[in-house]
Formats: sequence, structure tokens, C-alpha cells
Amino acid sequence: MKTKLILSLVLFFFLLESYSNRNFAFPNPINIVFQENKPKHNNPVADSFLNKKDPISNQSLNEVKKNQILLVIIVTFFVVGFLFLIYHLKKVRIINLQLENYAKQNEFLISETNHRVNNNLQLISLLIADNLRKKHSEENKNDFVKLLSKVDTIASLHRHLYQSKTDDKIDLKHYLLEVKDNFLHLEQDKELQIKFDIDSIQSNSDNAMYIGLLITELIINSVKHAFQNNQEKIITLTIHNRNQATIFDYEDNGLRSIDKEISPKLVLQLCQQLKVHPSIETTKGFRLYFNL
Repeated sequence: MKTKLILSLVLFFFLLESYSNRNFAFPNPINIVFQENKPKHNNPVADSFLNKKDPISNQSLNEVKKNQILLVIIVTFFVVGFLFLIYHLKKVRIINLQLENYAKQNEFLISETNHRVNNNLQLISLLIADNLRKKHSEENKNDFVKLLSKVDTIASLHRHLYQSKTDDKIDLKHYLLEVKDNFLHLEQDKELQIKFDIDSIQSNSDNAMYIGLLITELIINSVKHAFQNNQEKIITLTIHNRNQATIFDYEDNGLRSIDKEISPKLVLQLCQQLKVHPSIETTKGFRLYFNL
């Protein structure tokens, strides 16, 4: 189709150029008819009147040629632009095909990388859990439980990012509920109740990771330092959206924390990463809250 159009345009230019180079004038049909039917007489005045012609001036011929040349230039520019457009579209199509191939390759590489990272995190969790079973002292067990919980928290975040349809957003509620499930064994062993009340909030991966690690650290600190052996042990976490702000509120009812000045170093460092200024209260146990 494109080839036929180009050939037609070239033929049109050739005919137009040939016509512009021919210098002839078409006879006036009215004069021909009038001359055939004019009467035969010998009146020289009438003959001079009838034989009088209106020749085309040189100025009119020049204007016609100028208009023809201008038309040729305009059509030439049109054809050149059309050919350039065809070339450009073809080039863009080739580039788009290359980009599609690169995107497919990158998608495969990312998928393979995520798969390997997930497998490595699971392997680390299994190794820590195996060492945890071999430990007999309570202090060593607590250290491994703390390490295992943090690894599981990062692994959960990675799974959510991998499964998420958006590039850098995850549902904070689903992610933190999975973090909570990592402490099921502690809830059973320590007779502990962990209650989460979280709104469905879309969070970027960095904030989600720091919030997950913060909650993990707070729960481990509560289990380790807050509760007495014979008391009811309750941990409550609420995260709600209020007036375009996210309100984070963590609380335990540990009797050992009441009226004490508590400043957990790692917790405060994680809050710095979140760029928040937490408030801590110990009137009814340990409570930490802030607006994100």
C-alpha cells in the first residue's frame, strides 16, 4: 500500500513538471466557431475587427509558472514529511519491541532473584530454629527467639512485596497480621494474648519494614521484661487512620513496667528511621504511641 502511494505521487510530480515545461496556448473555441461562420466580405475595417486577438501576456505566464513551482514545492515537502513519518514510526516500533524484550528479561531476573532470596530467608529461619532446639539455657533461647522473629518479619515483608500487584506498596494490615502469626508459639508457651486492631493501610516497603521490626522488638521486650509470672499477660496494638494521619499505639499490661522510666534503645532507633517522635507512658504498664 505504501509503495503504491509513493509511486502514484512520483508519477504525479513527473506529469506536473512536464506540463509546466510546455509553452503552448490552447485555442479559443469561441474564436474558431466565429471564424468558421463569419461572412465573406471585403470590408477591411470589419476584417481587422474580426481578426483582432487577445494574446496572453508574459506576466500572466510567469504567475502561472510561479504557482506551479510553489505547488511542486509544497507537495514535495508533504511527501518528504510523509516518508520521514513512515521511517520514524518503523523505528519507534523496533525500539518498542526491544523494550518489551528487555522488560520480559528483567521480569524473569527479578522473579528468579525473589525466589532465591525467599529460599535463603527460609533456610536462615530453619538454621536458627534448629539451634534454638539445641539450646538449654533460657537466656540463650531468648536470644535465638529474638533473632528468629526478626528474620521471619523480614521474610514476611519480602513475600508481601513479591505478591503485591503494586511496585512498592503493601497492605499494612495483612503484613502485620502475618508478623503476629510468628509469635503463636510464644502465645502458647507464655500464656500470652496478642491483640491487633489495624486498618487497611497502603504503606511503602521501607516504612512497613521498620514498623514490622518495631512491633517485633516491642513484643519481645514485653515478654522478656514486662510481665510477672502469675499475672494475665495482654499485648494490644492499634493502628488507625485519623484525619489523614496514621496513629500507632502499642500497649502491654506488664506490672513490672509500672512507674518506671523505660527508654529502649533499639525501639527509639527504629522510630528515628520512621521519622517519628514517640511518647512513652508507664502508668498502667508500658505504652508507646506516635503519629506517622
